[in-house]
Amino acid sequence: MDLSVDLYITELHLHKMIKHAASAIPNECCGFLGGSAGRVQEVYPVTNTANSPVRYHMDATEQVRSMIAIHRAGWEILGIFHSHPCGPPIPSETDLRKANYQDAAYVILCPGLKGAWQARSFRINKRQWFEVTIHSEKFGDNL
Repeated sequence: MDLSVDLYITELHLHKMIKHAASAIPNECCGFLGGSAGRVQEVYPVTNTANSPVRYHMDATEQVRSMIAIHRAGWEILGIFHSHPCGPPIPSETDLRKANYQDAAYVILCPGLKGAWQARSFRINKRQWFEVTIHSEKFGDNL
């Protein structure tokens, strides 16, 4: 596993994640990022059935649907995103314990000051986390 692989995401996809996170407040939101070669092609919001501000549990049906859609598109699960409504945007002890997708980036969103959202991305391996860069692209830009 290459822990240093950066994540490329369009502003439109980032906005979709933030919209999902904002709509879930005061609880955490969750979902998948599908794509290839580190470049996000689609955001898959999933319902958090835990209804909790400190943890998430993906709705099983939505989780499977998202994973099938990613597979059918010929992509991989690039990331799993969730929010920390009360911050900080770093992996919690629960996040470290439940990180089952070692090849995926874990993106954590949290509301910042004056309504500006923060997004940080991490690779998690054996309860150790390593931050990776999120490159925000204009919709339609190619690097």
